[in-house]
Amino acid sequence: LLAATLAATLAVAGGSRSVRAPAPRCAAAAASETLSRHELRERRRRTRLLAAELSALDVQGSVAVEYAECLTAKGIHSAADICGVDQGVLEACSIHGLDRQRLLAFSRLAALEQTAPALTSASASSPADGDAGSVGDAGSDPRCEGEGGGDTLELSVPDSLDGSRVDAALAALLPPLSRSYFGGLAADGLVLVGGGRVKKAARVRAGDSLKVWLRAERELSLVPEPLPLEVLLEDEHVVVLNKQAGLVVHPAPGHWSGTLVHGLLHRMLLQRTDATPGSAPASPSSDLLPDVSGSGLRPGVVHRLDRFTTGAIVAAKTARAQRQLMAAFAARRVWKVYLAVCVGEPHSRAVIDAPIGRHTTDRLRMAVRRGDGADAREALSVVHRIATDGRLSLVAVLLRTGRTHQIRVHLADAGHPVLGDPLYGDANWNRLEARTARRPLLHARELRLAHPHSGELLHAVAPAPDDLAAYGARLAGVSPDRFDAWAREATDAVLAEARDSFEYC
Repeated sequence: LLAATLAATLAVAGGSRSVRAPAPRCAAAAASETLSRHELRERRRRTRLLAAELSALDVQGSVAVEYAECLTAKGIHSAADICGVDQGVLEACSIHGLDRQRLLAFSRLAALEQTAPALTSASASSPADGDAGSVGDAGSDPRCEGEGGGDTLELSVPDSLDGSRVDAALAALLPPLSRSYFGGLAADGLVLVGGGRVKKAARVRAGDSLKVWLRAERELSLVPEPLPLEVLLEDEHVVVLNKQAGLVVHPAPGHWSGTLVHGLLHRMLLQRTDATPGSAPASPSSDLLPDVSGSGLRPGVVHRLDRFTTGAIVAAKTARAQRQLMAAFAARRVWKVYLAVCVGEPHSRAVIDAPIGRHTTDRLRMAVRRGDGADAREALSVVHRIATDGRLSLVAVLLRTGRTHQIRVHLADAGHPVLGDPLYGDANWNRLEARTARRPLLHARELRLAHPHSGELLHAVAPAPDDLAAYGARLAGVSPDRFDAWAREATDAVLAEARDSFEYC
């Protein structure tokens, strides 16, 4: 029946097929689904974790459990995931009033770490953003060219903070930062309400647009943390890591600790002191990794990967390396190849040349903007289909630019969204594959670039994670343990000509 339903929904147009998932079953049928003992245990564990997370957001204990049970049953496993769900889900779980505002505010803050544009420095380019390239301009505001650098966030004042002082409102929206921290930012002209600078005592109204530039101070000091990092390549100038899913690259709202930067600082501290993990003394981050942007929040960072994107990411260990690597990314002299599992059957080769900018109504999303936005920037992706079963496909994507969420936005706009993507994906397909595609199945497989010190070619390949390897192996008709070798051969075959002509200097 499932195969018949899928076959009936195939639509063929110009050699590219977009496959629509079967319509979801009715609630009664879904509720009667029989779970295995392992699945039931896993659901209960997720429910407990989500309930604890909701309780920390001041949701009453018994109510938090009820919310968690309903949300978990609908595939929502974290309060941060609420931002991307349909409002009907919140209605179905009877989440109303202040509880809804709190949960939506928290989830939006958690999402900001993937979408907040970087602030450029007067002396250096900003780290590249999104999937693996340069970040968008910080805008025309004079503070974008001022000293210090940092991260800029755009927020909207909720009804519950109507009439609050701006410093108090920001402290409520961006915990754990304090009123005094935002008061200092306001005093330096780094807080805007409705586009104008304000003092810390200014009152805000519901719906007001807030813009704030963060900077590293005592409250945002970076403390090295022992985190598991998989190193692909390393010398005294650079380190290339295979980032795992769920790891945020650098501190941002909702993720002030436990980021890749914190783990990298700890690794550098151990190398500097030749100490054991339990005996490393504290040390300022500026002594361990370079931060030529001056923000204090991104030492060593050269480019970024989205939180749930896995794969190769390079970081600098010296100021010279950071400057040269950032310049290489900005000049498009870095070879970047991704693997993705997408819905449907795209063309065997497609060049997607479509500018990307902020979504016109949802500021947490990016979108293809064809001639209707001054903030839209050139974005070029070359997509090669390397395996398919007609329903899902494995593609290799060569990034010529690197805008925020570029691959996810381009594939979604082409009618072939990344499987498991809660922001741009197909809701029905995500629901159908929810047990095995719990994140956007996107992996930064390969980096090639000139070494910032020697000029020699630096080549790093990140093995695919288990979830993407399982899908890829099934689509390619090989065993999972053979998938990486197969993927190397498949990508080399379709990208050999482009790779041979690529300019790294």
